[in-house]
Amino acid sequence: MNQARLSTRELAIWHAFKQMGQAVMAAVEKELTDHTGLTGSDFGVLSRLMDLGKGELRQQALADSMGWHKSRLSHQLTRMQARGLVRRSDAEPRVVTVAITALGQEKIAAARPIHAAAVRTWLLDRLSAEEANVLLQLSGRLGRS
Repeated sequence: MNQARLSTRELAIWHAFKQMGQAVMAAVEKELTDHTGLTGSDFGVLSRLMDLGKGELRQQALADSMGWHKSRLSHQLTRMQARGLVRRSDAEPRVVTVAITALGQEKIAAARPIHAAAVRTWLLDRLSAEEANVLLQLSGRLGRS
């Protein structure tokens, strides 16, 4: 189908997809922020630093892992650095390394159980096993470039 506009049904599917993702993400992020002061973006950066880099990653690798443009990550890191969550170093020419601080480690350790509980509450507990499998299949297919 190659029409200039979406049909009523196509538009309903598109809006339902967007609304579902936005609602779940907003609810999870609200719980994170209310209990830890971390934003969803803070949590994503700190999690990747711990999980992918054992506390430290090159800035470009971090941006790639998050699917973010370099400028978006740079602004996020500036805010996080000002709050003492991460530090950046450019010891190597043209390579910036991002490391989690002790405060960042404390924050992510406190945030992980809250994040897990929120994801269960707002997503996983609302799905049957069959629905969860379908969601995994769809996200695998739709998430490919």
